[in-house]
Amino acid sequence: MAWDNIMDEFSLVTVKKCLTKQWGTYVERYNALKAEGQRQYLEDQGYARLADLLAHVAAWWQRGMQLIMVYQRDSSFQPPDVDVDAFNAEAVASVRALSEAEVIAHYEGRRLQMLELVKSLTEVDLMSDPIKRQLSMDVVGHYEEHQI
Repeated sequence: MAWDNIMDEFSLVTVKKCLTKQWGTYVERYNALKAEGQRQYLEDQGYARLADLLAHVAAWWQRGMQLIMVYQRDSSFQPPDVDVDAFNAEAVASVRALSEAEVIAHYEGRRLQMLELVKSLTEVDLMSDPIKRQLSMDVVGHYEEHQI
């Protein structure tokens, strides 16, 4: 994914639509796949179960929301580097003992939190390149990586 290029196409409408239409129907579309399609999709994505993939997405949204709130106060903030593999492994480990239904509820809660944050952004926020970049990566770009 060329993250720099996604910034050129930033649109608040696209972010909201992605959270509502694409991420909002994600589980439903996954469940509509036949068992073999589900198995293949998860294998292609590198996850053992849907709950693990959803935990991964929700964890990145949580980090993104935290960063956006920091950027609202300090647009020059430079977030620390993230060990992506370790971050993803920690997200998956955090839900290991939870049922798929519990993880889906957690994912859905994070999705709605992200949508509310997006709806609350001011005109000043929407001029911030770090905020636009974060939303582009965490919502639109991440969906492109995991779309069904």
